[in-house]
Amino acid sequence: MSLSKVTILLPVYNGAETLARAIHSIINQTYIDWQLLILEDGSNDTTLFVAQSFNDTRIKIVNDGRHLGIVARLNQGIQISQSQYIARMDADDMAYPNRLEKQIAFLEANPNIDLVGTAMRVLDDTGQVLGKRIFPTSHTPIVAQPWLKTISVAHPTWCGRTEWFREWPYREFLHNEDQELLLRAHAKSTYANLSDILVDYYETPSFSKKLITRWAWIKVLWSFYGQSGNVFSFLGGLVTISIKIFWDLLKTIAYKINIFGSLKS
Repeated sequence: MSLSKVTILLPVYNGAETLARAIHSIINQTYIDWQLLILEDGSNDTTLFVAQSFNDTRIKIVNDGRHLGIVARLNQGIQISQSQYIARMDADDMAYPNRLEKQIAFLEANPNIDLVGTAMRVLDDTGQVLGKRIFPTSHTPIVAQPWLKTISVAHPTWCGRTEWFREWPYREFLHNEDQELLLRAHAKSTYANLSDILVDYYETPSFSKKLITRWAWIKVLWSFYGQSGNVFSFLGGLVTISIKIFWDLLKTIAYKINIFGSLKS
């Protein structure tokens, strides 16, 4: 039996409400040589039932009943994969039909690129469009001054070479495992982004969640810069994150005012 060209890793925990949408978006890809690896992380809702409801031989479900967390599940999927490429997918997002086709074609045409992302449209959980995120397309601006802006390859859009994922496994960093990996690997890797919007990313503004993420990023910066003596970069990141926390608070307040205003009207 021939192996699929790309394996899509989809870890999921209690994602029953949105999982079907994510799976449909993979089934509807114009690129058909894929395997979808659903890494069921011990959910206690109907996630497993939703995953099992799809009759497609390209879908494989890993289900051991344990709740191990996203990092363990992603590393598990990387080891299981036998494809040339690995792509990421979240259970609450949606891939555009030509996402895989464009990313695989790019990697095939650019053998020096290890990992390619895409631009995203951002929506809240009601489907309201919040905006879009367009990132630099070449490695140098993507990784420039990461203490100021993080590394600009959005995790839900990743598609890269399997050997790269195996060389750089994920580590536990609360809500920042992707950025920690990108930062740790960037000096020996080459990243890129497609300018096309190829993923719908669903996000509900939450100050508490973003605060946890920002704090985790401080820990990442300390582990990479602070402990190596690069105090200037660490302090620059600390100041930048403080400003972003204040901005997150303002955006959350504005979002709630808008929601409450809609309800009253």
